[in-house]
Amino acid sequence: MEVRRQTLSLLSCTLSVCILLSQCEQEVSRTLDLYNHLLNYSRYSPDIIPKCGNDSHVTVKIGMALRDLVEVVEKQQIIRVKVWVRLKWTDCLLQWEPRLFQNQAELVLPYSKIWIPDITLYEGVSDEDNMPGLRDYRASITSTGNVMYNFPTILTIVCKINVAYFPFDQQVCHLKLGSWIYSGKDIDLGKLSDKVDISSFLTHNEWDVVDTVAIRHNIYYACCPDPYPDITFHIHMKRKPIFYVITIIFPCILINLLTFVGFVLPPYSGEKISLQITVLLSTTVFLLLVQDKLPSSSEHFPFLAVYFAVSMGLICISCIFSGIVLFLYYRLPEEHQVPWLARYVFLDKLRVFLCVKGENAINDENCVKIKDIRCLQTGQSLPQQRCVEIHRGRKSRRETNMSFSENGEIPEYDEDSQTKKPLGHCVKGRVIDEWELFAKILDRLFMLIYLFLTIINSAVFFSVVGNYSGQDLPSE
Repeated sequence: MEVRRQTLSLLSCTLSVCILLSQCEQEVSRTLDLYNHLLNYSRYSPDIIPKCGNDSHVTVKIGMALRDLVEVVEKQQIIRVKVWVRLKWTDCLLQWEPRLFQNQAELVLPYSKIWIPDITLYEGVSDEDNMPGLRDYRASITSTGNVMYNFPTILTIVCKINVAYFPFDQQVCHLKLGSWIYSGKDIDLGKLSDKVDISSFLTHNEWDVVDTVAIRHNIYYACCPDPYPDITFHIHMKRKPIFYVITIIFPCILINLLTFVGFVLPPYSGEKISLQITVLLSTTVFLLLVQDKLPSSSEHFPFLAVYFAVSMGLICISCIFSGIVLFLYYRLPEEHQVPWLARYVFLDKLRVFLCVKGENAINDENCVKIKDIRCLQTGQSLPQQRCVEIHRGRKSRRETNMSFSENGEIPEYDEDSQTKKPLGHCVKGRVIDEWELFAKILDRLFMLIYLFLTIINSAVFFSVVGNYSGQDLPSE
């Protein structure tokens, strides 16, 4: 009984396999019959455009789906995009009656077996193939003759990059597709959609796709009397600026702020000009970074490079200001006196406005006339000029072998010379204090001038890039 049951099971499995094989053979035979019927060389050739009856041309509809922005090379002004190209047309020679082929209504055929329109990318710059992958895929055909040919490809196109508002720029790139040999009387082009399909677009780390549009053109060329239609896909992209703001703009602003430290440092520190020259070199490095990133364009110069160039110019001016301050600070009072006009404008008027505190001699107080100062170690008298320098107590002019009190006063002088005299009788001490105060006032004035120019430079740059709203897409 058990043996009989196993035998029946084996027979049923064998019968099922035979039925499936028979169905597969019928399916293959049916497809092969349809293939031989459609591609019979006596009635069809893939090299001849399929125009039948009253049809004067073949209408090819073009669509595109954007998959990824592979690369945007601003330096060479090219862009590489991964797209899915979609072509659809009607081939009147590839029609059949489904009931004659066991209701088979669809058929998939290789590219080389059927006629395919010679759609070309006009702005392509690829050395090997204009549209890679065009001949590697298969077309889907229905019984009504509708042919759908979809294939993925990576397109390398010329895209004119406007870098004037870098890194807050927006770009519009154009992909122009059309037949290269057939004119409008043979092939008419249409759009599958008014926009590029971005539903499958992969998020890019630097660019966002803002909008897209597809526009049909009918262009007459000088070579030919007939028009040549094309479908142009416009892709509007917007750069994500956060990376460049953090790595270029923000460090440059901080470096420019260091220039103010040069104005705060006292002249006797000896670091005013060296600090500002270091800032100048740092700004030059950032300008070179922008230059390496962007193309050498004479039409659109980036405002960011202008901002860096103006900042470099302001830093150079600050170096000149510091040189003037140091020149006046170390000016010899025995050889030169402050002109009366400069004394009136700067020491009397502008000093109060800039809130610069003056010396006692400048404040019209009485001073002590010192006749003799001696070195505590050697006991020798010091010359008048060195006496005045010690009396002023400048840190850079003090000697290690000279003694001072905690308050910076002269510890040893003639008791008989302590009579107070008016300011006009203390000529040399007053002149020395005037040059130092003159330099201090100019340093404060130059700092305010640099601050004003820096604010103007930054305000103009950020107002220009802040009011930039991007490019508008063309319309039909």
